[in-house]
Amino acid sequence: MEQQGRRAIGRVCPRGAESYTWQEGDTAERIARTYATTVQALQVINPGVDFATLTAGEEICLPNFIYTCISGQPYVVEDGDTFASIAARLGITTFELAERNPGVSQNNLTVGQVLCVPAKADGADDAQTPAIPLPDDGEYPALPDDSQTPVIPLPDDGEYPALPDTPTRVCPSGYTLSAVQSGQSYADLLVQHNVSYRAMRSANPQLMPGYLIAGTAYCAPPSGTRQTCAGLRSYTIQPRETLDTLAVRFRTTRGRLLSLNPTLLPSDFSSGTVICIG
Repeated sequence: MEQQGRRAIGRVCPRGAESYTWQEGDTAERIARTYATTVQALQVINPGVDFATLTAGEEICLPNFIYTCISGQPYVVEDGDTFASIAARLGITTFELAERNPGVSQNNLTVGQVLCVPAKADGADDAQTPAIPLPDDGEYPALPDDSQTPVIPLPDDGEYPALPDTPTRVCPSGYTLSAVQSGQSYADLLVQHNVSYRAMRSANPQLMPGYLIAGTAYCAPPSGTRQTCAGLRSYTIQPRETLDTLAVRFRTTRGRLLSLNPTLLPSDFSSGTVICIG
């Protein structure tokens, strides 16, 4: 039996996802818990949707499991789990776990809640890798003679063509899917995309600033981003717009805009800056 609110028709959603009719009192956090997904996934599969202003009767898409985490893999909270115990079991800090799960209360986990954790490939425990048993005679079979392995000739220029970058991540709306290039540093990425350290780290907790690997896929926030707008809409300030005119445009107050953007100075509300709006 389908849970209340779930519908099979209505809003056009990506393959594998279903539509959901927003109910009075719903929040993104409540929907994520009810349908075993994450707020992060809801934002990815519903680009441009402001969950804070949805009204009863509007429709959103419910992500299936493959959309649950932008990076890493999903983890379902079990009885007795705490934020600290999950982080310790995975060999990461609670700070990294929090970065992968924006908006999640560390002191209010519930059984069945879904969190995003590093994929096994990011740091798999070698102790969990099964050993290959020896044959009965105590020796592994000999490897094939290299002389019988066909040699692939080099092209005329003496070099094999470079393999294309094949990032496979799914990025939020407005973000750009990119790949780390050989020799790039973390600072190079920040300068290239003109974003703050905090914004890049929040969007890409899998990237280690001191150890970038060429070919690693990441989601670059929009140019000018200083912070990540978890659960809120983002907006790029246009020429001649100011804090005062933005308050009028979005029918709010200067104080509200400043509270939604705690990393920004009033003078930062200038052309090209990405801000969070309610």
